[in-house]
Amino acid sequence: MNQLSPLVTYLARDGRAYITLNRPDKLNALTQEMIDTLVAHVATAERDDDVRVIVFRAEGKNFCAGHDLTQVDAEYGFTGKPGERRPSQRARLHADKRHLEQFRNLFYCVKPTIALVRGHCVGAGLHLVETTDLAIASSTARIGHPEQKMALAGAAYMTAWNILAAGPKKARELLLIAEQLTPEAAMGMGLVNKVVPDEELEAAGEDWADRIARLPRDAIAIGKAATHLALDSLGMTSQFAHGYVMHALGTNIRYESDELNFAKARRDKGVRAAVHIREDRYDEKKES
Repeated sequence: MNQLSPLVTYLARDGRAYITLNRPDKLNALTQEMIDTLVAHVATAERDDDVRVIVFRAEGKNFCAGHDLTQVDAEYGFTGKPGERRPSQRARLHADKRHLEQFRNLFYCVKPTIALVRGHCVGAGLHLVETTDLAIASSTARIGHPEQKMALAGAAYMTAWNILAAGPKKARELLLIAEQLTPEAAMGMGLVNKVVPDEELEAAGEDWADRIARLPRDAIAIGKAATHLALDSLGMTSQFAHGYVMHALGTNIRYESDELNFAKARRDKGVRAAVHIREDRYDEKKES
């Protein structure tokens, strides 16, 4: 694995491990190095018998704005230089399989996990929340999968989980309409457990972490194992096989002349401008 990123910190105390995203100036957008580090920290917590619960949190006003879009094509070995061939399917599949296996490792963490969510929690940030056992959202949270507007149009790494949590219709709404949800709406769809005022978020997380940390270690381990078996019996494991295949296909679609090619807009105009172009195109208030 690459050298650990200083943008994800680790602290273990009182039976808890705190894994904190620390890139607030970029809304805690995840680089690949940050994801590698986050997964490594989770493995450290799993090996520490004194850790009974893992808390994911973030510095600043936002939990996570998803993947760092400046790295997306680079993960496939694509530089964007004029005349360069598009990445092969094998390159896409290899990169997406590696990435999805990281989310699978988080999903199957052997210790209970809690996410504390405020501000923007979208894309890969929401995938992180979807892998956790429990999630508490602050009143400031805005939650969703807007990356669907870039190409995937309803295919995501955690599709099976989305359907199980929200039901088929609401899962399709989350992934196809791709609106950012209020925390109350996210709770109604099973994406988070409860909503608290922003100033009470950390205290609410500490309360639940403390309750879990008091449980016997073996009871915690058996409880997680039982949960994994139950999810497997419901077919949850399949999403970690089909997810990377669908993502590789979704990032290699053909755009027609009247369709928005987000990757091209990002290359030509930059990330910020491309995001504005994307949101303007899909703005629900825009007249047809």
